[in-house]
Amino acid sequence: MKGAAIRALRSSRHVQHPAQSCVALAAVGGLPRCLHTVPKEPKGSGRKTLKRATLVTEPVGRSQWPEAVPSRPGVGGPTTLDTKQGRVKLAGKDLTSVRGKAEVDAQLRGLATPALNGARAKSPQELEQVRAEIIDYFHKTFTLSEKLHEMFTESPAFYEKHERLPADFLLGHTAAFYVNKLHLGKYITERIDPVLEMQMAVGVDEMSWDDLDSNSYVWPSGAEAREDEQRATEFLQKVLNFRHEVRELVDGLIKTRPMEWPVQKDSFWWVIMMGIEHERIHLETSSVIHRQADLSIVQAVPTFPLCDQGRFHRDPKSLVAQSTPPNRLIPIPAGTTRLGRAWEGTTTYGWDNEFGRESHREVPAFAASEFLVSNREFLDFVEAGGYSKKDYWSEEGWNWVSDMKPSAPRFWRRTDDGYFLRTLTHEVAMPWDWPAEVCHHEAAAFCKYLSEKTGKTIRLPMEDEYLRLRDAVPTDLQDSAHGPAWGNDTPGNINLAHWASPCPIDHFGSPIGVYDVLGNVWQHSATHIDVLDGFATHPLYDDFTTPTVGEMHSRIMGGSYLSTGCAGATRDSRYGFRRHFYQHAGFRYIESERPVVNSASPYESDRQLCDSFRFHFDAPIMGESFHVNLAEACAEALTKLGVDTSAARIMELGCGPGRSVLELAKRGVAVAHGADRTAKAFQCTAQRVLAEGGRLRWTNYLEGEHVAKRELSAEEMGVQDLSANVQFFQMPDFSAIDTQKFGDYDLVLCAEPGALGARDPLGLLRNAHSLLKPGGLFVVGTQYEWAAPSITGAATGEEVLAAALQRWFEPVLEAKDLAFAKAETARKADCGVQHVTFWRRRAEAAAAAESVVARPERAAKQASGYIGQALYDEDTMVSQYLDFHYGPQSQYPAECARRCVDIAKACGVHLGRALEVGGGPGRAAVELSRAFGHVDSGDYSATFVDLGRRLLKDGELSWRSAVDRTAGGTVTRSVRASDLDIGSVSFSRLDAQALPKELTGYDLVCGFNLIDRLADPKAFLFEAKARLNPGGLLVISSPYTWLEDFTPKDNWLGGFKYGDNDGPTSYVGLREFLVAQGFVEASAPEDLWFRIDELGNGRKSQQTRAQLTFGGCSEREACGLRRTSPSVAAVSQTLTRPDPATGLLVHAPLAAMSPSGPFLCAGMRRAPIFSALGTELARSPPP
Repeated sequence: MKGAAIRALRSSRHVQHPAQSCVALAAVGGLPRCLHTVPKEPKGSGRKTLKRATLVTEPVGRSQWPEAVPSRPGVGGPTTLDTKQGRVKLAGKDLTSVRGKAEVDAQLRGLATPALNGARAKSPQELEQVRAEIIDYFHKTFTLSEKLHEMFTESPAFYEKHERLPADFLLGHTAAFYVNKLHLGKYITERIDPVLEMQMAVGVDEMSWDDLDSNSYVWPSGAEAREDEQRATEFLQKVLNFRHEVRELVDGLIKTRPMEWPVQKDSFWWVIMMGIEHERIHLETSSVIHRQADLSIVQAVPTFPLCDQGRFHRDPKSLVAQSTPPNRLIPIPAGTTRLGRAWEGTTTYGWDNEFGRESHREVPAFAASEFLVSNREFLDFVEAGGYSKKDYWSEEGWNWVSDMKPSAPRFWRRTDDGYFLRTLTHEVAMPWDWPAEVCHHEAAAFCKYLSEKTGKTIRLPMEDEYLRLRDAVPTDLQDSAHGPAWGNDTPGNINLAHWASPCPIDHFGSPIGVYDVLGNVWQHSATHIDVLDGFATHPLYDDFTTPTVGEMHSRIMGGSYLSTGCAGATRDSRYGFRRHFYQHAGFRYIESERPVVNSASPYESDRQLCDSFRFHFDAPIMGESFHVNLAEACAEALTKLGVDTSAARIMELGCGPGRSVLELAKRGVAVAHGADRTAKAFQCTAQRVLAEGGRLRWTNYLEGEHVAKRELSAEEMGVQDLSANVQFFQMPDFSAIDTQKFGDYDLVLCAEPGALGARDPLGLLRNAHSLLKPGGLFVVGTQYEWAAPSITGAATGEEVLAAALQRWFEPVLEAKDLAFAKAETARKADCGVQHVTFWRRRAEAAAAAESVVARPERAAKQASGYIGQALYDEDTMVSQYLDFHYGPQSQYPAECARRCVDIAKACGVHLGRALEVGGGPGRAAVELSRAFGHVDSGDYSATFVDLGRRLLKDGELSWRSAVDRTAGGTVTRSVRASDLDIGSVSFSRLDAQALPKELTGYDLVCGFNLIDRLADPKAFLFEAKARLNPGGLLVISSPYTWLEDFTPKDNWLGGFKYGDNDGPTSYVGLREFLVAQGFVEASAPEDLWFRIDELGNGRKSQQTRAQLTFGGCSEREACGLRRTSPSVAAVSQTLTRPDPATGLLVHAPLAAMSPSGPFLCAGMRRAPIFSALGTELARSPPP
């Protein structure tokens, strides 16, 4: 009997039929050591299966556990997907020829992550030993990922999406990560496959459900792979070839780079460890996804053995199931635990969220469950109707239940034959004493169920409570800040040291009597993921942690059987997952009356809010802090008027995030209130900054999608103790204030830029007195940018303001001009000067004096909403651009032209014919015509072209510019052609992306502030190249303010993200594109500020720092800077080349075609050639 059962076990793989399952029972007390159900072999099945329910009293060893035997042998296929053995060659879709060797594969498991620091320096010989350890660790990690994917029996299986991500993506993603990070860190200049490296960098974040749209990527969908198996096989071959090349690249770098000790976070070696540990994370997350694949397309892999111990049985009422050890609570005394570690002196690799200021926390006593919750214990919750009782679930959890309609944990299977569990590649009779693998929602609901059942306060542990348990065991793969390494005696089912599945909950004990402190399965917690004080992102992976910070992600603790390396196997690892997300995770519960505290403040990403936070709380892009100066001016005014600041009540209308309110509170006012029309404006300040341990986190937008994460604590702001006297309110209409709720203030201010004019400014001004006590101070700030009905006798905005206030207010103190700059990007800001005036409330109203005449036509013009190119034909914009080109403050267009002429002369460029594209009203073209024989200028706007022609024909242009919109003041300006010394120039309407064929033979082509306003900037660059004479000069200036209203994101030259990587900056992307087109450097780039005034009073403007870049000669020395450029043949040969294995086209990296050294983004033509580059090449990240 025993021999037959074991033979059946060794030759079977349970597939779709749960009844045909193997079961085993670990001995507990006097119970049998092992029990197998051995099903019969169905006739004609062609597959060996187990016989039904036969009791075996002897234990079954690990080698006797079921191993998969392919249903049919693969002919001529690969025996492994391990690229360490060389290039893998697929013979067709069939992968059943892949067979691992258990004794060889065992060497891949249980590896210790290399030590990166130590107490003493290393000798040269010891450094080479460290290098050898890292090489070995890299190759075994790389192979381990490939071994996991040997579980699939055919190539189309790699394209099935079992949960968002197909296997071919996961296989390529980890390899692409190495290339992307090494390229981003400038450790390599050449790419292997830019298309794969970019497309396989995205779609990993579990927060997005639709990251991977099969219509948008180069690999086939699951359905397409089934329909075209050859295509599926060819693309899988491409991915395997890619992995082989990445392996060789990284291996070569590790072998040749100088070894460092200790390894610091800015080191090449840290980046290598980042790639290795990233692969180990995805080994585990991929296995969770692959665990959902249909059993008909998977096969067992010896590298990932199934645990052979447990109480396996289909029937939960069987003696086997009932013998599962019951759980109980173990008292844990109060004590101290450590959280966090420092970058400096760290022994092992870690992710950014592990580092910060080390803290020690006092943890009150609690009681913890002796075991993780087993499948048998969780069954009680299922049978009690736990999935249908709303009271057990959080609101978020119940929404998940309502949407997904679960009735049991995901990997449970229930049929007429009983209960079964899906493991990685098998379905087995339910192991009742293995931990239940559930999501956070299920774990939390169970705790509520158990609380109701027992009358105790049962919940999930918080992070520091879990760490109190972990402190009881040696917990690291290396000696660390926590203590000694665990050595060869791994104290848990972790790091693949034992199995690739859970094991019985009573197998790994600890000195405090709690089992599975680490390993077996991850343990859900009640703590939201947050970063530590002193946290800083790693510059090459700034999106590892920050997207998960906040209320949507909870910590998981302790690691699982498949957590390897630093991925959960070290004490200080800190991972957070969405609460609906499945990992190899279960839970233990604790009893404690301690309230759960979560104060994680997320990194805000809403663009409007982030710009407001940047304006209020960050260092200004230029000048001083507007809000600090405003608060100081208000406090000074109160003092001058004899108001006791310590007793003063203040209110700010239109407060936004409330920096001025906080600053006044810091200056000692008794009550500081802020009001805004939407709570969104201030709720982050109220809920995050003023909370205990308050902090604000947001995102600064730098260029396109490139951002910088910012964090500021209440302590750093100096507002940590102000919550008692600061309060914010939503007030939808400042002209209709609830005087029963608000009033009797000593100071009311409305001076935030744009606040007064946002809605009904005159209504606000006429009703502001209702908020103030007699003698109270009203402070108003404005640029006079808002339109108002005409007030008789008011010729300026100041007079309109005075007329609106005179009934209830009298002016006091001297007005102040306070400058501000609201950054939009790293290069652009909305700037202005607020005219701040001070008004004292009268005790009684004076006689009304204002006489109002409506002017709806001006208000209508203000409300116009032009977008895209149509913006440039709008009347207000036209007058602003005429000011920009020909007004009294105009400098930028003429300066761009001057620099073109200077560089052209320095490079010996013939000053024959020039072409300016996107020239607007034409000032730069006029200036160029003084030096060049002839200038053609064109713009897409017919209005701008007509203005240029009128200047030439009539000899003069005149226009009206708004000086003050509040009073309707304008000024007439003009320019005479005779004052400009105009040479030969012509103006025509041009589409920069499709220039007329007759426009050719130019020595200079230039485009100022153009490329980021085109739908396809590369089309213009191709056109420019075709129009240039050999040796001609191309000059581009741009602030790189990409907007999808103008340019689809796919056409941005830079400033985009792909996955968790920043693409090139726009400068670098433009440079790489043009270098590939045969352009070289002429002169270093220059930053050139320009200002567009929106009002003639100088109070409102856009100020922008454009980058002016120049091309240079390639056939001779250009300004003393010689660079070589790739030949036409080299370009054409390297752009597209066939993959030798698949025949598919492989795209060569731009960097491979680029000369070394710092190239600029524009250049002179080498020769009259035209060789189109694909979008993916032009978008390669910087070297």
